[in-house]
Amino acid sequence: MIRRTVTFDTTIDQIVNFVRGLSLLVGLEYNYTEVVNGLIYYGLCYWLNTEKAKAVAMAPQVITTNLKMEGIQDELRDKFYENLSKLKLNIPKPS
Repeated sequence: MIRRTVTFDTTIDQIVNFVRGLSLLVGLEYNYTEVVNGLIYYGLCYWLNTEKAKAVAMAPQVITTNLKMEGIQDELRDKFYENLSKLKLNIPKPS
């Protein structure tokens, strides 16, 4: 599975790049997808009126920061299920 960055609105794209720029000034490096995922997560927490402390505590469980590893895991999972389906087709039925 190939992951691609999709820009869905130029205004949101500018906001994401602004957040990325600020984080670079502070010394943190985030890619576009990580910033978008964070904005979506905290936006949902705000919309659901979740307490700030609870939202921050749950963030590491919900937001993925190691996207390269996630991509590798997705590819391995896809290969596993593809090979599993091939095995199921080639196994003769017991008589």
